[in-house]
Amino acid sequence: MTETAIKTRWHPTRTNLFAGGLVAAGLLLTNTSWWFLLLTAAGAFGPGVLRELGWLRDKDEFQRLAAYRAGYHAYVTSGLVAFFLVAFFRSSETTIDYPQELATLFLALLWFTWFLSSLIAYWGPQRAAARILSSFGCVWFVFAVVSNIGAEWTGWAALLLHPLLAAPFFALAWLSGRWPRVTGVLLLAVSGFFVQFFGMFRQDHLAIVNQAVTFVLFIGPLVGSGIALVAAGAGQAEDDDETETKKKPAQKG
Repeated sequence: MTETAIKTRWHPTRTNLFAGGLVAAGLLLTNTSWWFLLLTAAGAFGPGVLRELGWLRDKDEFQRLAAYRAGYHAYVTSGLVAFFLVAFFRSSETTIDYPQELATLFLALLWFTWFLSSLIAYWGPQRAAARILSSFGCVWFVFAVVSNIGAEWTGWAALLLHPLLAAPFFALAWLSGRWPRVTGVLLLAVSGFFVQFFGMFRQDHLAIVNQAVTFVLFIGPLVGSGIALVAAGAGQAEDDDETETKKKPAQKG
């Protein structure tokens, strides 16, 4: 599958636009009632259900394979987290005070993993990593600015320093297209640093679930892009080795 072919496949269809509208409408209307979140569910999972029933045929073989692969990644990731939480709760006296937070965690984890894997399948690891990191960098930059103005104002120091948290996204997005494996390792290292910096998962109570949602949304792009780039760099190195091996006999002849 060439890069040009992949580009031509990545375009919004009527189904995508309608599903995206349902997702956005459901999220916006949750301010009035959380039952409207079911609209978001319909937009996110409805097209997939219709495709599996054979009522919607809007994807070719490449797109179906990418969707199935993304679904498997979401299954593996959510399964590992589920086993960890079962072991955590069974081995301690911790109780669940806010079960809705646990449900939110798995929804965020499932959806985010599928979305990230889909983008990597369509764009390739390097381009996907650059675009994902740049997008999340912009989102967190705006969020940091908005969180420090108006009623949230705490001083110029916070306004100038908090947006710097978005800097790693932009710097590593630039590096990803040049040194994928090195950038992947750096992304994983930066992820570990942020986990320590924010003190995630140090509490003995269910605050770790709230922190886990933040981990998925903030650290998730770094971890996912890092793993994809390390794997891409390894594959690239193997291809280079094979090319060099094939060239040697030709040079001798």
